[in-house]
Order: sequence, then structure tokens, then C-alpha cells
Amino acid sequence: MSLTSPVAAHPNTADAEALDRLVHFAVYKLFGEYTYHIPLKTEKHVTAIIAPNGSGKTICLRLIDALFAKRWSFFVEVEFDQVEFGFASGNSVNIRREGKPSETDDVSPQLGLLFTITGFSAQPILWRPGGIDARSATRFPLERYLHFLTRRGINQFSHDYTGVMYTFQEAVEAFYSSLPEQVRTSLYGEEPKALSTLIKNIDCHLIETQRLLILKDDDEGPYRPGRSQKSTLTISRKAQTLRAVISKELTAYAALSQSLDRSFPKRVIRRQTVFPQENLKARLHELDAKRLSLTEAGILDSEADDPVSLPEGQLEEAISRVLSVYAEDTQQKLNSLSKLLARIELFKELINQRFSVLVNQQLSVKQILVSKEKGFEIVFHDRRVPLEKLSSGEQHQLVLFFELLFELRENALILIDEPELSLHVAWQKKFISDLNRIIKLNQFDVILATHSPQLISRSTDLVVELGEVDDK
Repeated sequence: MSLTSPVAAHPNTADAEALDRLVHFAVYKLFGEYTYHIPLKTEKHVTAIIAPNGSGKTICLRLIDALFAKRWSFFVEVEFDQVEFGFASGNSVNIRREGKPSETDDVSPQLGLLFTITGFSAQPILWRPGGIDARSATRFPLERYLHFLTRRGINQFSHDYTGVMYTFQEAVEAFYSSLPEQVRTSLYGEEPKALSTLIKNIDCHLIETQRLLILKDDDEGPYRPGRSQKSTLTISRKAQTLRAVISKELTAYAALSQSLDRSFPKRVIRRQTVFPQENLKARLHELDAKRLSLTEAGILDSEADDPVSLPEGQLEEAISRVLSVYAEDTQQKLNSLSKLLARIELFKELINQRFSVLVNQQLSVKQILVSKEKGFEIVFHDRRVPLEKLSSGEQHQLVLFFELLFELRENALILIDEPELSLHVAWQKKFISDLNRIIKLNQFDVILATHSPQLISRSTDLVVELGEVDDK
């Protein structure tokens, strides 16, 4: 059985690849019983999967994540006949189970999976990833590359900081980015370039409630001797990340300012036309408002670029020429921070709405403050609230919205499992509308699995039902 993609079959342009999106997912005989076809609501950017408990909607998200994370062992662990991924470019990937993994000595170990990639050439591309046999698990010095792991047995490793146990294959897949490329190739075989291209072009993230609250050690990046790692709250890391984001944008802003300032005299001298005086006043007023917004957002200092006050009466032509160039330059400088400003303003609005609660008929308001020095912090009655003291629901919302606004590549695919967990009903009702506001700033696609009627009650056009569900 094969999924028929609703898009063209043979795209060959770089543009099509660069803008590729997942448009269809199918799984056949999941748990030996369920077959699902899930067309993504790509025009809406949000697809909500609902299904009865135990029918596999969470597994569908994890199967999608497994492809983009190159977690081939997950396809071995889950019972199904085949899964298929259809892309907007017309390409597709089919993964079929061929049997149990092979570990015999007389043949190369195999995972028992057959990948079929179509759309890149006239003939389908076939690939069978190699398996990891007991000999590899015993002899390969994995801890040499992943220094935070300790071998506990022939095929068991423990994480020194989180205590999580891994098999050899699980560790290889979980910490792939920390391993040299030749190591993974030696274990699985060289994957087809077509498959690598499809996976590379979509930045996929699986977001689960537990992961949002406590961040595991930072295992990304190559091995560095003596590198220390400590478990920390995700929310604390996000504050540090925002500080780095603002710093990077201000560095670019300063470079642009210096470039414009160097050529300012020459451009004033060459200026042939000037803005009419009323037009100039309006432009300067708009710039003052934009500068104030950037200051209130915590991006610019309050004393940065003091506003210009025009003298009374008609301006001399030389002054008008200077101010016209000044207005254009300032607009260009401030516009370079517009995208960051929009994200911070929406971030603050969404969080402040959720941190306002009614206590004894009085509104109790926690507020989020953003600054280039601290990233963000929470205050209540002018007192700083330690981030770890926020409720799990507050942390969940803050971290989720932060990731969606500040940490995604363009064209990302976000998988959210039961976002209603840790959310009270009022937050659930606003979730999808707020998600759509974020998507307008940061183009990405979302697939979420949910039990909550409150979450999708106003967005039934986004729903894909997997089997019969309660009409209520």
C-alpha cells in the first residue's frame, strides 16, 4: 500500500527544496491495527490531531520526529507495516518493516528497515540502514566521544548528570551532533543524499511537557576535554538566550550605525531634495515613537539617540537637508531592530496576560521585564520572582512561547504533544489563537496532538480525527 501524494512528483529546483514542507503523513497497521492518513493543514500552518486514548496519536508525532532526528531505532521499536512522508516538493519517503534486526556474524547487521525515497530521480532510491551489533557495543569506545556517559555494562551507559540510561544505539542517536560524522556512517552506513536533503531542509522539534520544565545537560557540540555540565532549569537558559539574542542584534545595529555615520557628511553634501517641513516633523515624530517602543521593550537604553526638537519657524534649506538625511538614516537603523521588537512585544503581551490572576476579587499581576543585561525576569509588586519559583504551568507557557518566537529556523516543523497539560481552561481556549499570532511573525508549521475540546473548540477546521471521538 502506498500513499498518493497530492503534489507534483518530480521537482528538481533548489528553490523547491529550500522551501520544502511536510504535507502528508501516513502509517499503516500501527500496533497491527490502525491505519492513519494525516493531511497537514498547510494553508493554516496548524494541524490538530484528536483521537481516543491508546490509538497512537502521540506515536504518530514521535514517528515524524524520528525521521528528522534520524532516530532509526525508534522505527524498529514501534509495531507498524510502513510509514510514509509526503513533501510539498513532491518527494516522499516510505519506511517499510522487513523483519527483525539482523545481528548474525555471517552478514552485515541490519535494522530490518527499507527506505524508499521517490521524486529525486526517475527510479526510487532504496536504502537499508545498518544495525549496531553486540560487537560494536562492546568494542566501540563511545564514552571517548560522549564524555558525560559512563559504561555500566556491555550495552548500557548512564548519563553522569541526569542519570538516564541508554543502550549503545540509543546513545548514538540521542547525541548524534556530538559525534564525528564518520562514526555514525561506520555504524549505519552512508545514507542517501536525497534523504539527507529532505531532512536537512525541515527543522523539526518535538515539544513535550516534561522537556519544557527541566532541561537536560547541554550535550550539543563536539567533545571538549574538561567541559563541565550542570543540569539547570530550561527557563533559566531561556533568559540567557534572550540576552544573547539582543546582544547579537545590537551588534548588527551598531555596525549599521557606524557605516551610515561614516558616509553621513558626503550624503548631506550631495543631497538634492529635502522633505517638506511638515513631512519632516511627522517623520521625526514617528521615529521618536519607534525609539520609545524599543526602549520600553528593553532593547535600547533610554538615553540612546535623544529625539530631535525642531526650532520654531521655517527651517533653512541647509538644516532641512541635514535633517532629511538624518531621518532616513535613523529610520534605517531602527528598522533593523523591528523584527526583534515585534517578537519581544508579543512575548511580553502573551506572558503578562497569563501571569495575571484574580485573588480575593483583586487582580494580582506578575510582569515580565526584558533587558539586554538579564534577558528577562519576572517581578511581582516591584520584587523580583526567582524563575524557579514560578508554577509549572507558568514555566511551561513561558518556555514554549519563547522557543516558538526566538529559537526556530524559518520553515520549522513543531510537534506538540498534549499542550493542554499544565494549562487551565482559560489558557487552553487562547492557545491556538496565540499560536497563530506567533506564526505570523515566525513562519512555521505545527502538528499538535490533544485531548482538550477547549483547545480546538474554536478551530475545528484544523482538526484531523483519527477514529471516532466523543462529539462533545
